[in-house]
Amino acid sequence: MASRSENPVARRRTAAVAALVGLATVATAASAAAAPTPVTAHRAYGADRYATAATLEDPARDIAYVVTGAGFADGVTAGALAGHYGANIFLTPRDRLTDDVRAVIGYYRKVVVVGSESAVGPDVMTWLRQNTRAELSRVGGADRYETAANLSAASFAPGVADVVIATGTDYADALAGSAAAASVDSPVLVVEPGRVPDSVRAELDRLAPASITVLGGEQSVSAQVAADLAQYTTGEVRRVAGGDRYETSVAVSRAYFGAGSSWVELASGSAWPDAIAAGASAGRRSSPVLLTPQFCVPQVVNLEIERLQPEQLQAVGGDGSYSEVAAKRTSCGAGEKKYLDEFAQPEGNASYVQSHATLDGVFYPRSAAFSTYVPTSTTDIRNAEYRVWDIGTGYSRFTAVAGVADGVTSGLTARVEVFGDERLLGSYDVAAGQPASIDVDVRGVRNLKLVTTSSGRTSSGDETDHVVYFGDSAVR
Repeated sequence: MASRSENPVARRRTAAVAALVGLATVATAASAAAAPTPVTAHRAYGADRYATAATLEDPARDIAYVVTGAGFADGVTAGALAGHYGANIFLTPRDRLTDDVRAVIGYYRKVVVVGSESAVGPDVMTWLRQNTRAELSRVGGADRYETAANLSAASFAPGVADVVIATGTDYADALAGSAAAASVDSPVLVVEPGRVPDSVRAELDRLAPASITVLGGEQSVSAQVAADLAQYTTGEVRRVAGGDRYETSVAVSRAYFGAGSSWVELASGSAWPDAIAAGASAGRRSSPVLLTPQFCVPQVVNLEIERLQPEQLQAVGGDGSYSEVAAKRTSCGAGEKKYLDEFAQPEGNASYVQSHATLDGVFYPRSAAFSTYVPTSTTDIRNAEYRVWDIGTGYSRFTAVAGVADGVTSGLTARVEVFGDERLLGSYDVAAGQPASIDVDVRGVRNLKLVTTSSGRTSSGDETDHVVYFGDSAVR
């Protein structure tokens, strides 16, 4: 296989990304009030782990990496290589490629089987030899550490700018690093928590990297290992880590990706097969992959999405690994509740949008929002905006955080009122940096009305600076 520095195709990145669903759902003419990042992630998945990887393949179909679908180790290191233009990673059972993979792999110019015959059996290679015209090779080793080292040796010339190091005993840190490594043409090597295997030492000596990046905390890669790695570079050995796998994926994103990414992949931190495919998909777009639990998104991840400001947001995995609730960016710890976006569209005069906002440093992913913007040319003389939701009579509390989004400089202030069947339940004054927590009794209430009376009635500035949000508005 040609080294990365000798292969110009592997340096290119896809320039065009197909438009996907997931933007804010507008109820009336208030599209300008929508937040810049998608409210809901588009979901991509197949019937199983093998079909999901095939679903996410790059249409250019240049190089295919085939790894076992029974274990994570080979996939996390090959995933960084698959995160390049025209490359893809396919998972397989030991003895037979699935029909989903067989249907597409014959189109690839080169196929690399990663791992020993105990991981990907000889029958797979035999089928590939008989049914494709691809240039075939196998890269394996005595263990996961040697396989990663041999894969790096087959793909990278000496003098790389950076080498990404992660533990070989767990998958989460390397998964988060796969897209990051792809974005800077770096190999991913794995080590034991307290030792650098000899095969990895030999490869680091050959690579002579300008710097080394260690992913994860000291329980994953010890301080002694990090110190030991310093002998293989004349540059920095930096550690990128967080308090858990989700925070580490955010730390990796911050270390490698600036704001303005066109694409962000989301994957479950407990479902490595889908995350391997997600990492390769993100790598091809020079974008990060962020890990979340199956049923929610941590606050730190939601805030990182807002920092990145992606145009598209994709969640990888079916219901067994990534839920629709998480795809809606629902906050972890929110508890059992029914959000207003799950009810029928409300009636009323407010320019209304289902959106999200950061209020006083806290991100609220599922929010109702009223645009208070009225240009001077309008004949609309309303002095309040309202919407009414028919919630039935089976709930006891309505909760929300009302406020003006952080960073708004229009000076917007608003009086927010909550009515139940036309009876006032609560009144609050809000402004940028001064949100109000709403928690009112709605027992017996059928019609829930939210009202905003705003000071922001001018035509100056951006319309998005004249929006009042009801963060994570829901009943329970």
